[in-house]
Amino acid sequence: MTETADQPQLDDALAPHALRLRNQERIEMIMAFYRGLKLFRDYMRRSHAVGRRFHFDDMDQIIEEDMRLVKDSCHRLFRASKRGESDRLLQAVFDMYFGILFHILLKAKENIRLQENYNIRRLEKLMDGLRQAREVADLPPGVGLLFDRLTKEFERDSEELDGEMERARFMFGQLEKIFNHIIQVYRDNPTIIRGLYCHKSFFAELFPAVGIDRVFARIYPRNGPAEAYFLLGFDFLRSGHMDEAREAFAVAIKAVHPRRLAAKRTRRLYDHYRQQLLSPVGAAGDFALAIRLRLREIERHPSLRALLADENDRARGAGGHAASNGAARSPRRRRTRPQPGVSPEITRR
Repeated sequence: MTETADQPQLDDALAPHALRLRNQERIEMIMAFYRGLKLFRDYMRRSHAVGRRFHFDDMDQIIEEDMRLVKDSCHRLFRASKRGESDRLLQAVFDMYFGILFHILLKAKENIRLQENYNIRRLEKLMDGLRQAREVADLPPGVGLLFDRLTKEFERDSEELDGEMERARFMFGQLEKIFNHIIQVYRDNPTIIRGLYCHKSFFAELFPAVGIDRVFARIYPRNGPAEAYFLLGFDFLRSGHMDEAREAFAVAIKAVHPRRLAAKRTRRLYDHYRQQLLSPVGAAGDFALAIRLRLREIERHPSLRALLADENDRARGAGGHAASNGAARSPRRRRTRPQPGVSPEITRR
């Protein structure tokens, strides 16, 4: 069956190359949305701080480099979902609401172009000079009235532009909340998580304080970036990229502590992705052997072993240590002398 806009194919019905292209489009959509949102907010802060409006080139960059890609992609991608009803509803709402925002931005861009290309203040000075010199009568009939109408419409458009920008700011905030929830459906898609991770330098520039972790925290709201790095660690291990796997697990260990994930939850999280790696591999064959050898090498690292030691292991270790010291530290039993008239057997009892 051919894929159309009205009848898109689901992921599991696509050929491998088509699925790779769709996942790449999802990655690009995520990157474009967050970059467009960041640029819009940066320009808004600048306009409030120094009293300068958006420039035409600024708005054109946001629309043509980022927002148009998001608009076209969500038309295609959000109509090819087999998720639950709530996820499909959010995708449909985002698609429609973003389309409205896109048209507001286009209208705002044209208003900015008119303001930059037509200097109404210069025309006002020329008209004032003609009036003071009493030369307005030399103009064709109706020009003065037309100029007054033009001035009022220009001021009206300027006020509308301010309102459009505030409306766009509000809509961006609402769309960000929806988008943060929508991208959680990609939490079990290692291709997308790995693709985003490969663009970590892009996100480091976009979000200097947190980088790619900001996006991973949105995709995995319960466990945070640590879950993304566990998934990445096992995915790199599966493909034989051992240096990348070590790096991912090292970052996962660092990411666990700020979130204060409990030891049991961390172990369950690790075991979940470990099982996902081993289940389809089986017990026999060269590939299965290679996977298990890579896993053994990774799990030999002291920091990973310490992180994943469950509470029972810790308890047994602590109990064994106490038992080994107990014999040396336990006080001697003081022998009780029999009391007169009392049987020694009773005394011992």
